[in-house]
Amino acid sequence: MTDLMEIDAIVRGVAIGGFAASGLVLAATPRPSPTRWLGATFFLGVIAHVISAWGPELKRFDPLWAASVIGAGLFWMFALDLLEDRPRPPPWRFAAPAAAFLFWLSAQVAPKAWCETIWGAYIAMQMMMVTHILLVAWRGWRGDLVPQRRRLRPILAVSACVYVLEVAARDMGWLNDLPHDVVDLAQAALLAVLALGTTLVLLRAEPQLVAAPSETSPGAARSETLDLTPADRLILARLDKAMNDNEVWRGEDLSIGSLAALVGAPEHRLRKLINGTLGHRNFADYVNGRRIEAAKTALSDPEQALKSVSTIAYEHGFGSLGPFNRAFRAAFGVTPTAWRQQATPPIAHLRLVETAQAAPKADKRA
Repeated sequence: MTDLMEIDAIVRGVAIGGFAASGLVLAATPRPSPTRWLGATFFLGVIAHVISAWGPELKRFDPLWAASVIGAGLFWMFALDLLEDRPRPPPWRFAAPAAAFLFWLSAQVAPKAWCETIWGAYIAMQMMMVTHILLVAWRGWRGDLVPQRRRLRPILAVSACVYVLEVAARDMGWLNDLPHDVVDLAQAALLAVLALGTTLVLLRAEPQLVAAPSETSPGAARSETLDLTPADRLILARLDKAMNDNEVWRGEDLSIGSLAALVGAPEHRLRKLINGTLGHRNFADYVNGRRIEAAKTALSDPEQALKSVSTIAYEHGFGSLGPFNRAFRAAFGVTPTAWRQQATPPIAHLRLVETAQAAPKADKRA
C-alpha cells in the first residue's frame, strides 16, 4: 500500500510538472495573446485537478476542486481557440466555465441526495462540449493550412475524450468499487501521459499553434519567400492568376484539392505555400477574404443597389446568407445591410419646379 502511494505521489508530481511547463510555455512570451493566457489558465485548472483528485474523498467547498471543475469549461474554450483563428474568444464562450462553477457550487449547498443529479447534468454538459470539439476538429481538418495544427486535430479530439472521461469517472464515482489506491495510480498515470504529451507538442509547435492573427497577417513578407524554388514561384504565379484574373473563388464548392488541381500542384505543396509564404492559416479564411472584399465593393456600388444582399452573397461564392453575414461581420464589425446603408451615397431627391411660363395649348385643328 505504501509503495503504491509513493509511486502515485511521484507520478502526480510528473503530471504537475508537465502541465506547469505547458502553462509556462504559453504564458512566458513577450507577445501574449488571449489564446496563450487562456491556455495557461486552463493548465492551472488541470494542476488543481491533479491535486484535488489525490485522496479518498473530495472535501466540500475545496477551492482546488472548484478550479478542477472550471477547468473543463476552460479546456473547451482553449481547444476551440487552437482549432480556430480568432483574435480573441467570443464573450459568450465564458458561459461554459461559469456554468461549470455553478454546477460545483450547487453540489456544495444542495442536499446530498441531489448531488448525483447535479453531477450528471455537469457530465452531460462536458459530453456536449467534447462532441462540439470533435465536430470542429473534423470539420476544419481539410481546410487547415497549419501542418502542426492539422496533425494535432485528431490528437486533441482523443485527448478531449480521455480527459473528460477521467474527470467524469472521478466526479461520478464510477470506479468506487475498485481499490482506491489502484484507481488513483491509474488516473495519475493517465494524467502524467497527457501532461508529457502536451508539453512535447507545445515545445515543438507552440509558435505555429497559438500564433495570434496579427503575428501571421496575410500578405506579410515571410522568411520562406527567400527559399522559393522556381517550381514554387510558378505555382504562386498560377495561383495568383486563378484567384485574381479567373476569380475561381466565386465557386461555392472550391476546395484546397480542387484549387491544387487547377494550378497543377500537389495539394501538400500548395498548402505549404499558402500558409508559409502568403501567411494564411485556414483555407476558408483565405478564400472568404477575397469573397468578402469583392462583396464589400458590390454593396457600396450604387449601380447594384437593386440587388438583394442574398443575391450578392450567392454571386460571390457563399452558399447561404448566414455564413456570409457572419464572415462579413467578423471582418468589418457590421452586417452587410448596415454597411450598404453607410457606404452607398444617398440619391438626391427630385422635386418639381413651377415656372411662370404656361405650357403651350394643343392645336385643336391638328
